[in-house]
Amino acid sequence: MSMKNLEELKAELAYLIGMNHELYEKNVLPVMNMKIEEFFNAFEDYFRERGFVVRRKDDSVIVSFDILHFKAAFNENHEIFIMKGREQLAVIPVKFNGEDELIEDFDGESAAQIEMEIEKQKQITAYLKKPEVFYAGGESGPRFDNPLTILMSIFNV
Repeated sequence: MSMKNLEELKAELAYLIGMNHELYEKNVLPVMNMKIEEFFNAFEDYFRERGFVVRRKDDSVIVSFDILHFKAAFNENHEIFIMKGREQLAVIPVKFNGEDELIEDFDGESAAQIEMEIEKQKQITAYLKKPEVFYAGGESGPRFDNPLTILMSIFNV
């Protein structure tokens, strides 16, 4: 394989990586933010129906009943935290298909490595064009589409 072909492969890979980051920002981030909003709405409704006082902020929902307080908040990693006072009850990651494969850069040198990574990036492109966003039960736990299922598993003892 000539050096030009290797350079062409590197250029194609760099293009795909860049395009995937644009697709992530355009297609995935808004859906992840909607998923967090969906969870907050369900959290708010779940506790309001049970007589809790609800206070909503941009990045959290706090519910109170007498001296009992729960809070749902999220961080920049798209993880939702459920707190009881200062105690963390649960962390619910919001994830999407292909998330673990998204990369910033690639440092492989051989044409075979680069070609494999190009194929992987093409698969990620497909995921990013029609993202499947879900709540994860921990890092490798089950997937959840419905926030009420999660809330009932945490609070229905």
